[in-house]
Amino acid sequence: MNSKITHSTIIEVRYSETDSMSYTHHSNYLKFYEIGRLSWFKKIGFSYRKLEKNGIIMPVVDAKIKYRKPSFFEDELKIQTTLVSKPNKFIEFEYVVYKNNQVINEGYTKLVFLNINSQKPIRCPKNLLDVFNN
Repeated sequence: MNSKITHSTIIEVRYSETDSMSYTHHSNYLKFYEIGRLSWFKKIGFSYRKLEKNGIIMPVVDAKIKYRKPSFFEDELKIQTTLVSKPNKFIEFEYVVYKNNQVINEGYTKLVFLNINSQKPIRCPKNLLDVFNN
């Protein structure tokens, strides 16, 4: 089982993601992490949409961000998303954001699997666990 699955996604900073100083606004890095996470799920053949249709949601319950260097409008960024460990009731990801092959940002998110009706934590769905057991 390879729990350290990593996937990279390329994005370009949009004008609406910058502040009056032309820097990428700090709040957008959480959105960038989400883009990376969704791309990571697609890479392993899994769909957030299908998960939600099956009554499971995954809210973020913890997030950490380290800003090292700025990014600006039209910068091309590579978001590297890595699963921390095999999921249980939680799934955790680490992120490294690169600009011109230099690390400019690092982050972490922890999400919990919740039953959409009861809003109570549940174990990681079997079909997602099967990805790691094969």
